[in-house]
Amino acid sequence: MSQSLRKVLVTGGYGVSGTGVVEAALAHPSFVPVTAGRRPAPDALLGGRTPPEHVRVDLLDADATHAAFADLSGVTDVAFCAYLEGRSAAETVAPNVRMLENTLNALARSGAKVGRVVLMGGGKSYGAHLGPYKTPAKESDPRHLPPQFYEAQEDALRAWAAQNGATWTILRPDGIIGPSLGSPMNILTGIATYAAVCKEFGVPFRFPGSPQAWSALHQVTDADLLGRATLWALESDAARDEVFNVTNGDHYRWKHLWADLARFFDIPVEEPQPIPLAEYMADKGPVWDAIVKRHGLVPTSWSEIAAWPFVQGIVNVGFDLVQSTVKIRQAGFGECIDTHQSYLGHLQRLRDARLIP
Repeated sequence: MSQSLRKVLVTGGYGVSGTGVVEAALAHPSFVPVTAGRRPAPDALLGGRTPPEHVRVDLLDADATHAAFADLSGVTDVAFCAYLEGRSAAETVAPNVRMLENTLNALARSGAKVGRVVLMGGGKSYGAHLGPYKTPAKESDPRHLPPQFYEAQEDALRAWAAQNGATWTILRPDGIIGPSLGSPMNILTGIATYAAVCKEFGVPFRFPGSPQAWSALHQVTDADLLGRATLWALESDAARDEVFNVTNGDHYRWKHLWADLARFFDIPVEEPQPIPLAEYMADKGPVWDAIVKRHGLVPTSWSEIAAWPFVQGIVNVGFDLVQSTVKIRQAGFGECIDTHQSYLGHLQRLRDARLIP
């Protein structure tokens, strides 16, 4: 590998955030990505491209991670996008910190000279999962009552970097949207499959969340934009040892977006009606299988296409979600995208890849 190239390890490389980073690295002349995660790499990326080098490993297992990373001495950078959901906030902390520490320690033991680590955080740092919070949220805002795995990971990263002569950047996206393979915690595939099921039953495309969520001001982060922000953070001196919010740069309301989504799916709309999706979508696996077969879609299991408790939670956030992005823009990353275009563009990518009808 040319000395000018940097090898970036992307953990959780085929979740929605990791996919964005991999796509950005493949398009960048200075980076070569390698991915790591429990699942195998997909046979092909969207568009039929060959996936980069992949290391299949359970990052919770320190010994297995050390063995798997033995040949990764050429890694120069890390984008840590792996995530493990726990049964409670407290039970989510330890495994996510352990995966981060196992990754970094294994790379150090392999002889890799890691210069920069980008850690994916999120809106939970501001208490968005707890209820209404101070908006616009800023990176300088105080922490809230633990347990909170983002803060625990941040502390672990700072300590590791100080001991190993590395620098770090923490990015805080919110509501990441984009294509992902085998990653069900994705609002994009959730909406698409909900629309497909509504169409299959001949029922209107009703917004299934709360009246408050229908009108609240929300935000998302385009996965491609996040990928480019990650590479910017790996290269920029202004991003060294800093925390940045990163979103599309605008905001949206479901009541304005929903008609655009309905036109994309060519399905009639009726008034919103709260629907407990975790319950009402639980038995729709056979319906989805029939949709896949009839439309000639790439076979994707119901459990892998959408996590309905997650989707239900997203469409029931009845308060404003607003993070200030002034800091990252002043530091030098000024990309933005219209959120309606972001949703529709990524849905078209899923359709082109025959993942949704």
